[in-house]
Amino acid sequence: MSSNQNLNCDLLVIGSGAGGLSAAVTAAHLGMKVIVLEKEPVYGGTSAWSGGWLWIPRNFLAQKAGIQEDINDPIEYLKNELGSQFNEEKIRTFLEKGPQMVEFFHTHTELKFLDGNKMPDFHGKTAKAVTGGRSVYAAPFDGKKLGKELKRLRQPLDVVSLWGMGIGSGIDMKNFFNATRSFQSFSYVAKRVLHHFLDLIIYRQGTQLYNGNALIAALAKTAFDRRVQILTNVLVKKLMTENGKVSGAVFQVNDEIIQITSSRGVVLACGGFPHDTVRKSVMFSHAPTGEEHHSAATPSNTGDGIRLGESVGAVFTSNLHSAAGWAPVSLVPKSDGSFSRFPHLIERGKPGLIAVKENGQRFTNEANSYYDFMTDLFNSSPKNSTPKSWLICDHSFIKRWGLGAVKPAPKAI
Repeated sequence: MSSNQNLNCDLLVIGSGAGGLSAAVTAAHLGMKVIVLEKEPVYGGTSAWSGGWLWIPRNFLAQKAGIQEDINDPIEYLKNELGSQFNEEKIRTFLEKGPQMVEFFHTHTELKFLDGNKMPDFHGKTAKAVTGGRSVYAAPFDGKKLGKELKRLRQPLDVVSLWGMGIGSGIDMKNFFNATRSFQSFSYVAKRVLHHFLDLIIYRQGTQLYNGNALIAALAKTAFDRRVQILTNVLVKKLMTENGKVSGAVFQVNDEIIQITSSRGVVLACGGFPHDTVRKSVMFSHAPTGEEHHSAATPSNTGDGIRLGESVGAVFTSNLHSAAGWAPVSLVPKSDGSFSRFPHLIERGKPGLIAVKENGQRFTNEANSYYDFMTDLFNSSPKNSTPKSWLICDHSFIKRWGLGAVKPAPKAI
């Protein structure tokens, strides 16, 4: 591409996470020419580090398993959860279209879903909560299907993976936790690890993809098959408008400035603002000015899409009950002096661990959802102090379950 070359497409998507790629794939399925812009050298965004789960009540996998529920049940659950911010029109649309979305991707793309029929709702005591049947998650994906594009896929989060190998939810994780307690699980894990090391020798990265990595890889494979262009290392400078409508964007690749025109509009799928320290200081009062709210989201997720939207007249909603999906995170030092961020989503709910404040007092049920854990931490922290806690366990717990970046046996002896 030269600096005087202009591009054009039907739909321009900015951001290559699950939202951006699903929009791109859907538009391409409808016959549109689609271009995706991503500022990182890899595609996938924070979605590639996620669990790859979706909360979609009444999905076809639940129904196939015999789990039938009236649409009014999840409506009532969400009404109880959302309170004054409940919007029945939006909720009903979500609950009607969500199952159709799951079936569309499962049927027409490389993305396949597995049922999460044993995953309960976060708030089990809320009226119309259920113990399972409302979730789905991405099935494992063979990264070799991506061919040369595998190199541009964001790799699993280092501190969560095992030698760079992602570990999936459900049976995969169960076998890893039981590797020293069951010969069947040991055999399963040995095969997975051997496969991974062979991948490292042949491909220099893993090809057994799980969780959000599988979600992104499957969407990307479909996008590439449908001739969607995913341009990486791109910095979007501004949105263009014509007759009051967004008509494209101006972006930079290395030292080149390129203009792209989009006849059907622009989708901003750039994530939230987990690493936008200025906006966080305005939105949240949980820590003194200048203190960082550490997030396990990708460091490049700095609120670009919000600022682009605001630049053409969009308004940032600031009256939500909470504008963040809080999760407990610990800092893991790296050899270069920087830190990785480990999201404590699993081990803190296992028996044998407690969470305490600096005074040694417990402040929450450790097995609560990550959002509730953090809410209790905020509520128990004095104003203008940095919310923090300590996870306390013994050596036998670490051998069984691990703790943060410290892996369980046989790595922890």
